[in-house]
Amino acid sequence: MTFPEVEYLRWAKERPPARINLARSGVELCPPRALGLRGSDLVTTLPVRDGYAPLKRALASRYRVPFDRVFTVSGGAGFATWFACAAALNGCPRGTEVIVERPTYEPLLRIPQALGCRVRRLDRRFSEGYAVDLDRFAGLVTRRTGLAIVSNLHNPSGARIPMATLRRMASLLARVGATLVVDEVYLECLFARRTESCVHAGPNVIATNSLTKAYGLDGLRAGWLLGPARLMREAAKIQDLMANNGVAPGEQMTLAALRHLPAIRRRVHPLLEENLQRVAEYLQRERRLSAFVPEGGNVLFPRLPPDVDGDRLVERLRRRYDTLVVPGRHIRVSFGVAPRVLSRGLANISRALDDLA
Repeated sequence: MTFPEVEYLRWAKERPPARINLARSGVELCPPRALGLRGSDLVTTLPVRDGYAPLKRALASRYRVPFDRVFTVSGGAGFATWFACAAALNGCPRGTEVIVERPTYEPLLRIPQALGCRVRRLDRRFSEGYAVDLDRFAGLVTRRTGLAIVSNLHNPSGARIPMATLRRMASLLARVGATLVVDEVYLECLFARRTESCVHAGPNVIATNSLTKAYGLDGLRAGWLLGPARLMREAAKIQDLMANNGVAPGEQMTLAALRHLPAIRRRVHPLLEENLQRVAEYLQRERRLSAFVPEGGNVLFPRLPPDVDGDRLVERLRRRYDTLVVPGRHIRVSFGVAPRVLSRGLANISRALDDLA
């Protein structure tokens, strides 16, 4: 087993501070008072057996799955994805293949690599609105396939995979005994009245999620898996090896957050709706950037002009305009910030493009 460096996360941790940060992944931080907890409510231990039962019941109710199809982890959606992959691949032979979308959130690629799998890439193309091409996907599925990993909403573009497409993907994988893992942490940003989890796309689907991206609660590191009961039992075996149980105060605070989600949602939903409109209007004016405008989420993935070097642009933004975006041939821009910060940050991107013209 080899653990490769996750370049994006290393960059995110070591980047210099900036007054205008459009490189973040989630929305503005949620104030602790929104959880409705008092100091006397917090504990250092809880009665648990493979997770805190009241929290698992709350998640089962929210996503309309049986109790035994829920598994919670302390470590956020990334750790949940690690558990999902390890559980689904447990016992698979050497040379097992894992299909991973491209572009993607880098840990979704690095996790199966660290587990010693051969990775095959599923291209989600700008020219196709980052949709999943089912013929392209089917061409990657072989008898050696053990797993496929996608994000929905897509990280970094925000594109949504329709449930019909997910069902077809799950069906293609089921023919070879493989599992579909869907990181649905950004799907929460659609704030549907009744959230339809991707786990309902098929009996061989695992959905991973957390409260980090949509609700500003990344510090809780609360994550969970929804999936087949058999694989949730495999995840519990891995938890026995890794940490025995989750973090008691974190699980308790996560349960409190779930109980107060309507109020927390009212805080961030208008912000994201209004900012998405701001972003769409900005792209109408700023013709040098090409971007798929998602229906929700809080990230955007604009493509730069061919003659603009992404690293130079990011450095210009940081040094001259005290503004951060995620670098690359496309830049990733978060719009889960205060409206005035977003407006200034977008204006600074245009100024930096002027500078490099």
